[in-house]
Amino acid sequence: MSEMSNELTIKRGTKTDPADVASIDKSKLGILLAKPPQTETEGQAAYSGYTQCPWCGHVGWTVGLDTNYYVDIVCGACGGYFRA
Repeated sequence: MSEMSNELTIKRGTKTDPADVASIDKSKLGILLAKPPQTETEGQAAYSGYTQCPWCGHVGWTVGLDTNYYVDIVCGACGGYFRA
């Protein structure tokens, strides 16, 4: 059995220009949640992990991330849009 790392990786987001928010495809929007769900599927391009909102600093579990490109995310705490 291998020892698991206790290190938490947080993906820091970058602010989305308010003028660009209207053009975001809401069907592909990631959502920053307060806590992680109980079950997760690993090994896919789409995944979940921790992100930090650049608007308010909130750190939380985010669904809809992708290993291949940045995705647009809306913060559940302040409603700000960012990319991570």
